[in-house]
Amino acid sequence: MDFNSVDVKERLLQFLKAGFQQAGVRMNVLKSDPQTAAELPCIGINRIADGEAVHSLGDYAGSDFDKDSLEYSEVYSAYYQESMEVRIWHTNADERERVYRLLKALLMVFRPVIVEQGVRSFTVEGGKDESDFTGQVAPFPVYWASVVISYLNPLDVQVGEMAEIITNIIVNGGIVIDTEEP
Repeated sequence: MDFNSVDVKERLLQFLKAGFQQAGVRMNVLKSDPQTAAELPCIGINRIADGEAVHSLGDYAGSDFDKDSLEYSEVYSAYYQESMEVRIWHTNADERERVYRLLKALLMVFRPVIVEQGVRSFTVEGGKDESDFTGQVAPFPVYWASVVISYLNPLDVQVGEMAEIITNIIVNGGIVIDTEEP
């Protein structure tokens, strides 16, 4: 079984790391929220939704037979509506704002890159600012801002099996027809 889908989280992580570095902004980019103060300032990327959105009848997308390898395969396909929260974590509210504007610009540049790889309907929503001065999040004030990206991600699953070569056929009463060439 082979499957194909776009790992948007990993590609976004790598894209943002390079984008912040090119902009000269020191920013850790993580596949989760920060766990220690040493990780701040950072961007945390978290999946918040993943559900099947568009599929064909029975998810069957077609079949193929490769004559050279004698492999028969079937492809099943669907699009998944995925959403991720991209959250800036910072100890300075003014810097959070500067990073937020840069993040939005980077997401605009990321959109055509990820669409070229098969993702559809990429949108950016949200924009909520939050803070914590109580010490529940960290023993110092923490500021964060969030945006949510949503998109349709294709998932293609190919299931294959090897075909057996037919060497002879037995017909009514035991007559054997040899199919191999002399």
